[in-house]
Amino acid sequence: SKYYTGPQSVVIGLDRVDLSFQMGEFVAITGESGSGKSTLAHVLGGILPYEAGELLVEGKPTSHYDGSDWERYRRDKISFISQSYGILAGSTVLSNVVSALRLSGMTSREARAEAEIILRRVELWDMKNRRAAKLSSGQKQRLSIARALAKPAPILLADEPTGNLDEENSAKVISLLADAAKERLVILITHEFSEVENFATRRICLQDGAVTMDTRLRPPAAVEFSPRPTGKKQHLGAYIAGLQLRSQPVWSAMMLLFFALTAFAVFAFLGTFIVALDDTPTRIYDNSAFQNGDPCRVVVVRADGGTLTREDADALLELEYVQSLERYGYLRDIGCFHIPETHYHSQAELINVGSKLDPIFEKTNVLMLRSTSDYLQTVPLMPEGSTFLTGGRLPESACEVVAVGGEELIGTEKTVYIRNEKAWNSNVEIALEVTVVGVTDYGSGLYFYEDIGRMFVCQPSQGYPAHGYPYYLPNASITDDSAFFCTPTWYGDLAGLSLSFLNYRKTEGTTFDDITREDYQRLTVELCCAGYHSSSYPNLYEVSPATFDTLVPDDWGNQFSLTIEDYAYTDRVIASVKALGYEAVSPFREGSAQIDPDKAAERKQTLWICLLALIVIFALQIIVLKAMFGMKHESYRLLSNIGLDCRSAKGSVLLQLLLFTVLGQALGFCGIAAGARLGIEQIVNLTRYLPALYALILCAVHLLATGISALWIMRGLRKQVYPFTAVKPDLALSEEVEV
Repeated sequence: SKYYTGPQSVVIGLDRVDLSFQMGEFVAITGESGSGKSTLAHVLGGILPYEAGELLVEGKPTSHYDGSDWERYRRDKISFISQSYGILAGSTVLSNVVSALRLSGMTSREARAEAEIILRRVELWDMKNRRAAKLSSGQKQRLSIARALAKPAPILLADEPTGNLDEENSAKVISLLADAAKERLVILITHEFSEVENFATRRICLQDGAVTMDTRLRPPAAVEFSPRPTGKKQHLGAYIAGLQLRSQPVWSAMMLLFFALTAFAVFAFLGTFIVALDDTPTRIYDNSAFQNGDPCRVVVVRADGGTLTREDADALLELEYVQSLERYGYLRDIGCFHIPETHYHSQAELINVGSKLDPIFEKTNVLMLRSTSDYLQTVPLMPEGSTFLTGGRLPESACEVVAVGGEELIGTEKTVYIRNEKAWNSNVEIALEVTVVGVTDYGSGLYFYEDIGRMFVCQPSQGYPAHGYPYYLPNASITDDSAFFCTPTWYGDLAGLSLSFLNYRKTEGTTFDDITREDYQRLTVELCCAGYHSSSYPNLYEVSPATFDTLVPDDWGNQFSLTIEDYAYTDRVIASVKALGYEAVSPFREGSAQIDPDKAAERKQTLWICLLALIVIFALQIIVLKAMFGMKHESYRLLSNIGLDCRSAKGSVLLQLLLFTVLGQALGFCGIAAGARLGIEQIVNLTRYLPALYALILCAVHLLATGISALWIMRGLRKQVYPFTAVKPDLALSEEVEV
């Protein structure tokens, strides 16, 4: 017995039906609509459960079957033909038949060979590559029969297979079923007995779910079913996944596009969230530690505090994201004013040229340096293969420079003012007259000869300020080869003298104890001075290049300044520098201490927007995927009727989702790469901030949403397509138990 239960009623589907069938029979079950014919077919096929009585198959009960048992029963015992054809409309004729054979355990090659035999038998081999949806009604039903015949099952159930066919096609279908009854049991549900009365061996009539007639018309064929040998039953998740994707190309394309969009959205919003976690850009820069807070600057020193060498520079230039290296790193904190009106201007003031008692004021132009300027730099070292010059040549003396711009700048002269605002008094600057001898398109400002860097070499002494006064600069107004030297500040002892100067003095036979303050000042002028330099610093003396080379060490100091591609790479560059055994710091980060309330509020808003957007994307992805795969339940139901087990069905869903996720992420990355190539600022920033590890995190987050969707989809698949999977056995019986 079978009952349909509603909220307030129970409808009888089958009422104590007692029937027995055997191999070789061609049974026609007739009755009016609603008499229970289809219900009987579905119960016999293991598609619907029964509530009372017992269904015996080969003498063995099925009342103890659980979900897996019913799956095996449908796979091994039943071939099913429905009035609605029950074919995979999106698949080819050949794929429909091959799928039944593959689910029975055949290999792909065996299934194709067997499918050819069966399709020729039903006269459809010439249409093997046509999509099933494009067949006529009669061809579709013959394809349904072909698939049922292909399956090596002893029982063939046909639920009104001629209901939608004309007389000619109905006759062909009945003839095929009659031939099938010669080697198996065929049970035909029909409301037109006249179509089958010349072939049927038995007629059963149903009314209100009960058997009203059971008549044998002719003896059944004497056959013993021998199923074709098949291989080991396989988990065919991958095969079914491919079949589903090929059968619905539009659906597959829509799914791929949806995954690409969600992947792009996750990358964009989560990437923006990760970028916004760094609050340094929301802070106000304080230049008390470093005058130059360029975000792309990284300062490097040796861990032991020693002098840096060419080998150190070569090692650092090999690091990823490093664009150039300034050998004299502290130059990058010294102002270089060279653009009139932008960097400096003249202002008329009254100057007292008399005395305090008898002042005499004269009007004169006074140089006024602005707060905006470039920073001092020499020609940088760059990674191998990089090009610096775009025209002209490199400077060969301290009065020559390379400028950023076109070749029309070559030969022009510039007035440059240098000011060390951290170490010098506010009214101290040095004026230089320089000539442009080369041009470049890299960076900004002017690039000087290396002796400018030597001039500011940081000395390990107490007498000089940390990034002290200059040693040497050319002064073309005095002599072309002259230089100037700044005497150390006197602190009452000799600690202020540079080591190189002491070494020089020792060659003259002088000891520490022999030198007095007066001797020091006098000897400095006598031995080194070629005249005062015309700068605003009063103790700047002219010396010859030879004297300069004696007094100043010929090294690169103890600090390099790296220029990296973008601030986003700061952490990676610093980590790489430290891995080489150096110490590194970002001046921009070190100096960004005070919070900017407006920028901080904007950053907080960005974080919340990204977080909410991710939640919405998660929910949207889960809901849309559930709906999209819900559209495939019917095809899975058809496959389950021909033997697809729940485990393989779930596996195919999971594989499809994984494939869409991987391809969608690849397309998402391609979209981000395209946006970066087009110069979209937000996307460019994302690509710089997201190293490989972060990209993997983004992929994992997107995959997490897919995983949650997969669980929900597979749960719905089990409930809608495999209701028997929830059935638990009431007895601990197995298939081998004899009853």
